[in-house]
Amino acid sequence: MVPRRGRSLRPGARLAGAAAVMAALGLPPVPAIFSTMEEGPRAGGATPGEAWLEAHGRALGHFVAGTWLKPPGRGTLECREAATGRLLATVLQGEEADLAAAVEAAAAAAAKWGRLGGPQRAQHLQRLAAALERGAAGMGAVAALSGGRPLSQALGADLELGLRLLRVPAGWAQLGPPGLGGWAPLGVVAILMSGPCSLAALLWKLGPLLAMGNAALVLPPAEAPLAPLLVAELSGEGGALPPGLLNVVTGTPRLHRALCAHPHIAAVTFLGAHQEEVQDVAWGSPCRGPRLGVARGGRVVVVVLDSADLDSAATAIVESMGAPPPLFPWGGCVVLAQEGVVAPLGRRLRARLGGLRVGDPLDPGTDVGPLPPTAASPKGVVQAACEEGAEVFQPPVTLPPGGRFYPPTLITGVAPTSRCLREPVPGPVLVLLPVRSPGEAVTVASGLPHVAAGAVWAQDVTLALDVAGRLPLGLVWLNALNLLDPMGGCAGGDGDGAGLEALREFGCPPWEPPWGPGNTPETLLDKELSPEPVPGGPVAAPDSADVAAAMEAARRVALGWGRLPGAARARVLRGAAAALGGGGALGPPQRDGDDGDDGRLRAALLRWAAHVELMGGVVQEVPGGRALVTRRPLGVVGVAWSGPRPLRRALELLPPALALGNGLVVVAPPSGVGSALRLRQALVAAGLPGGALAVLPGGAGGAGVSLERHRPDGLWLCGGGADPDWASAVSVTHVWVPGQVLGGPGQDPPPSAERELELRCTRPHCLWVPGGGP
Repeated sequence: MVPRRGRSLRPGARLAGAAAVMAALGLPPVPAIFSTMEEGPRAGGATPGEAWLEAHGRALGHFVAGTWLKPPGRGTLECREAATGRLLATVLQGEEADLAAAVEAAAAAAAKWGRLGGPQRAQHLQRLAAALERGAAGMGAVAALSGGRPLSQALGADLELGLRLLRVPAGWAQLGPPGLGGWAPLGVVAILMSGPCSLAALLWKLGPLLAMGNAALVLPPAEAPLAPLLVAELSGEGGALPPGLLNVVTGTPRLHRALCAHPHIAAVTFLGAHQEEVQDVAWGSPCRGPRLGVARGGRVVVVVLDSADLDSAATAIVESMGAPPPLFPWGGCVVLAQEGVVAPLGRRLRARLGGLRVGDPLDPGTDVGPLPPTAASPKGVVQAACEEGAEVFQPPVTLPPGGRFYPPTLITGVAPTSRCLREPVPGPVLVLLPVRSPGEAVTVASGLPHVAAGAVWAQDVTLALDVAGRLPLGLVWLNALNLLDPMGGCAGGDGDGAGLEALREFGCPPWEPPWGPGNTPETLLDKELSPEPVPGGPVAAPDSADVAAAMEAARRVALGWGRLPGAARARVLRGAAAALGGGGALGPPQRDGDDGDDGRLRAALLRWAAHVELMGGVVQEVPGGRALVTRRPLGVVGVAWSGPRPLRRALELLPPALALGNGLVVVAPPSGVGSALRLRQALVAAGLPGGALAVLPGGAGGAGVSLERHRPDGLWLCGGGADPDWASAVSVTHVWVPGQVLGGPGQDPPPSAERELELRCTRPHCLWVPGGGP
């Protein structure tokens, strides 16, 4: 028997039923939707964020040891909605006692967490990523409400990048990061947030920090503490992180300065801070701790060459204005266009700026939200550009009332000394500057301060690769913008690493004594330092004029020396080794004081000659294409070898620095000047440019300060003591205390020392090449 089929509704009846359902839901009829083309309601919106705030009575405390801490008698700070100025919630104004409680909780948690194996820590990090993914709607809403980040961006690219920034370090912890065998956790790391900071930026620090076995103490900006508090609460769900590993204490910048009273703080890292803010907070010195790390973000510089596809370039540049990169937001953008394409590019930019929608960040159609509460208004910089004679274009847009909105702005016709080029311009502001040639574009881009990343737009691939390779930036995109991934150069800038380097920032190598309250400053000094007094009495620090002249000479030749092929530099090092061995004009090998082991020095020259010949890069698969990850020289490195107890084997640090393309200015102690000059004579005779290595005599102190004042690209402190302190040394991007990286007396260097020396002598360079992938 054939089963009876159910009776189907007539088409008219089905339409009537659908209309009834839509009416019951309060939705407009279908013809009205098609006539207005308005978007329907978006799932989530502000509701999850508002619900979280209501659950806490819109009055939040600190998050310490896995729970909410609300000590009595504390003042409060207001958190307001970026789009309207409406009061969202209040948080506590923390005091020193609250900070002390958080540090103690973090220290206790770090002691247990650091003893866990890497696979166990990896499981916790994967649980944390899953917990944040489940709470994504709330995090996106809070980021939009309090920070002004468009919700579509916060729930899209920002969330995807943030989860990657947790899962990649978890993968390294699971497998055991290569080259980091024997490394130990630091302990308690403080993350000081100021300025516009996205959730992805916070996770960029938390991922490697936790993977290396440390605990975190986060001090968020007083104006925008809600997002870090929500992340901390989510970290406790489902046992994602043990209590005490992630602590958040709210308050004013006064708390930052109170950190110096807590010996458990092993390292301090900054997010969104300017150099002046870091100098105001920093204490101690590179030789006496704690370790200091600065996120050096800034703006993006885009080079548009004559052969560029101007439509795609203009579209990408304008989209970047509406949704700046999450790891260095609101730094602004400078476009350097060749003269032949300036006018057509300017027309395209103006047309697309007029299409940007400025409004509520919770609206899915919003392109540009309000300025974050921690960002300064660009009004002053734009006004200064007008007074300097620049042309300012702003499309006719209606700004919503009540919030900190600023219209999309294009500045053209600026002078090279204009304020809008000297400092980053926060907000949706674009500066367009003409250049005559690709070489001039590289020169101008190299002279711009506070640049985090760059892009080159050209259809001539050969020329594009040449220009991208000459830009002194850690992250460069080719015909693309805003592509970020932890495996392909995440945050750019000279001080930022890629891949495993992010883990090294939060680890203690085996040749350094661990940081802790039981270690006095003297304990942290290198055991290899010579205690003998300086022969012949004290010697003054080098004259500032001599240091300045040596630095200038090194800068003139370092660029050309660093661009030579590795094989050419290897020939110079081998020639110097032959001369030191008696095979050249220098005659038989000699000893010079305590530093005179010519055999070890010759071995170092030959070893690094072979290393630089074999050194190469990697091609890394990344979203949207491939990243070419290579190493570039730092530039000019100042080596403060003189001091109260100079490192005996510091001379062996010079071959890797020279082999990898750097210029050196060495301040040597009286006992080492002869050896250093003999090495220089051998190298120059073998073909090293004369200014690439300068040797100046120094005394028992002051060498580090003398070198720091002239802003080298790197500063190595090999003389002991606390010279200079962090407040001044923070102006140098790469500061290093070598410790026992070369091994103790009669010992060979540790197995990972060669990799450490390579990383200390170079900086990462990541070139993103679009490949049409997902």
